[in-house]
Amino acid sequence: MKSAIAAAIAMSAVTSAAANAQGNVSPLQPCTARVVQSEELPFAPIDSWLVKVTLAITPHHGNTYYTTLHDRMPWQGPPPRRGQAFRLWCNPANPSDLRLAGRPGASSPF
Repeated sequence: MKSAIAAAIAMSAVTSAAANAQGNVSPLQPCTARVVQSEELPFAPIDSWLVKVTLAITPHHGNTYYTTLHDRMPWQGPPPRRGQAFRLWCNPANPSDLRLAGRPGASSPF
């Protein structure tokens, strides 16, 4: 479970800076993400993995869509693996708007 959370933290995209600068808050809904494909890429900075991950994101009451993330993560955690699943908040209208769900002590609609 820790590895799934670490992978999710490393691979979750942050809301675009332009949307934050304009004050536009997108309607986020609970989603489940599943790793469809994951690959480790060369030329990562020291003490990190460079990974490219394709996620299948399924909103709570919606159609599945796919997005690809490319980022680095700390070497202490294993890279995401095919089939791993985790919860997050998503906006189907803006596929790059992903946020981790499930902070300790917070209530969750899941």
